Amino acid sequence: MKKLMVLLLTIIMVASFAGCASSNLKKDDKEPANAGEEQGNANNGEKETTDELKVAKAIDLNIALGNNQRTITYQQSTPLKLPDGRVITQGELKPVWQFIQDKLGIKLNDITVQDQRASEMMDTAAATGFTNSIIYGGDNVAERLMNFGAQGYFINLKEHLDIMPNFAKYLSDNPDISKAITAYNGGIYHVPYVAEINNYARVFNGRASWVTALLDSKDALENETATLKVHYKGYWTTRHEDNVIALQNEAANNGTLNRETALNTLLTYITKTYPDLAKPSDLFLGETAQYDIDELIALLRIVELSPNTLSKVSTGAVVKDTQISPFFVRKSRYREDVLRLITYFGGQRVHGSDSYKSRFYLDEKGELQFSYAQDDFIEGLGYIRDMFDEGLIHSEFSDESNRDDFRKELYTKDKEEGHRQFGFMTFDWIASTTASNEDVVGILPPVTTIGSDEFIHFVENTRAIKPGGWGIASVAKEEEINAAAMVIDYFFTEEGNILQNYGIPENLVEGEMFVAPSGIEYPKFNQWLLDAANEYKNGDVSGFLRDFMGSHIPIGYAKEIGFELQYTKNHGWAAWDLYETADVLSTSYDAENPLFKLIPPVFSLTEQDSAKLGTVSIGDDQVDTIFLYVTGNEKLTDATDVKKYYEDSGLNQHVQVYRDAYKRMTE
Repeated sequence: MKKLMVLLLTIIMVASFAGCASSNLKKDDKEPANAGEEQGNANNGEKETTDELKVAKAIDLNIALGNNQRTITYQQSTPLKLPDGRVITQGELKPVWQFIQDKLGIKLNDITVQDQRASEMMDTAAATGFTNSIIYGGDNVAERLMNFGAQGYFINLKEHLDIMPNFAKYLSDNPDISKAITAYNGGIYHVPYVAEINNYARVFNGRASWVTALLDSKDALENETATLKVHYKGYWTTRHEDNVIALQNEAANNGTLNRETALNTLLTYITKTYPDLAKPSDLFLGETAQYDIDELIALLRIVELSPNTLSKVSTGAVVKDTQISPFFVRKSRYREDVLRLITYFGGQRVHGSDSYKSRFYLDEKGELQFSYAQDDFIEGLGYIRDMFDEGLIHSEFSDESNRDDFRKELYTKDKEEGHRQFGFMTFDWIASTTASNEDVVGILPPVTTIGSDEFIHFVENTRAIKPGGWGIASVAKEEEINAAAMVIDYFFTEEGNILQNYGIPENLVEGEMFVAPSGIEYPKFNQWLLDAANEYKNGDVSGFLRDFMGSHIPIGYAKEIGFELQYTKNHGWAAWDLYETADVLSTSYDAENPLFKLIPPVFSLTEQDSAKLGTVSIGDDQVDTIFLYVTGNEKLTDATDVKKYYEDSGLNQHVQVYRDAYKRMTE
């Protein structure tokens, strides 16, 4: 039977992996199996023992994530009963990590301050020379691991690949990943968390019934009294004979637009401009979608102006004082997703990797550019502000003091009595977003041009190397390094990969695979796991695996799409199929055109680099200024104020440091 893992490995086991075969361990044993037990070599049948390679019986791990539910220790107040009857209680290792401990015969001591952020953990550990643990890891630690590693605090894994054969093969098979984690001195000091490479990440999602109700007939239309003041003037003035925004603005009464005028203008425009469409909604929905950002804004205006109609569509009755959010982000800490819309005003790249912090990208010549201060980006901010001023973007999207889950508020509460807030479109994950409301479907992105005059469907967000991972402290003794290497390498074996992606064997249907529409097979979740996810995490399978079982911890491993595919429901499958069938372009590590090439998640900086960055102040302050401008702060009268702030804060020095770092990493 074919099993597609990120890594299907030829298991070339060296002596240090002898303990991996200790499958006779009883689950109730209090102590792990002896790492020195004699085992058969899985590759050639020869007998070897770990006496030839000293392996510590126990190692300390410091894996900080800023959330005690997400560490490797079980921190739930409610005990978890596993299918075999075992009960996991607070303070124990999570089931996945108990399995690893028993399988490898190495006791894993979690010394993490359970709710400590990874950055705080690394800073604290650095003060004492990284002497209190063997393995350090967590979320957003890659840059620190690279830099501290180059200073001698973490071992160069390149020098230990002989005892990490599976990780070595992974690097050989994925040279772009190897380059992306290589420090300025040529060493590799951390193993990265790699997320479902070559798959779409977040995409556009929206309520299909709202589009069809507004555009395809008048049957659902209710009387509307809402109006909006027009601000946006349109971008694509030469794509078609007419520009729909210009037409709507001309039809407005003294700059004020009502639903009837906005709707009739858009319908007339669609009939003239797209005569081959079977119905108006086909401009936006399904494989026929070919709308640009102007046409989307024209639709969003109508959505904003139709609270009575749309509340009735979603609830069965007009909801008094309905508040419509045409476009929203899931949470305010994801506010930078709004900036992704700038790409559709002429192709300006925004994020060079799957991270809001990744504000560099490569231009056509392969030169690193800082997107947030480029002229086209600054121009785009003006358009985003116009959208916000017209009420087309959720009013609280950038207020980081607001911790609400906007997706939950705007998608999942349609039937709750007294609920008045409804959302139309967002940019988010397919599986979880389409699961939140049966009406929500995947929608192709607006067409745009990137590096040429050709209009294409492009979505910038794609799965990538993440800035999480782990490394081995150089103060470790030889036998501790060997044990740590064994643990890290285990995640790149077939068994370890399944464990971290899908959980312990008791989570899976034995002997049966989940077959994706593409024909690729993955380990299949059993009913116990799905039921437990419903009971403990409201159906969030990934959250249950992470917070209760111990899978999906962002340490060094290669994450698979199979877990996400098999709990996709509602219109989620259609969304995956839509993006793949339409061949929506995205970024990748092996793209030939630099404009479509992902950049490394972090950069390896020398001490001189860090010293130079210490003389500039590029960071969150400028990002805050962006959103102050977008939301109408009266002190910022023009988007160029944002660019000037960047320049006054040392932008040129900042950019040059990272260009030099990128050149070193890719030479």
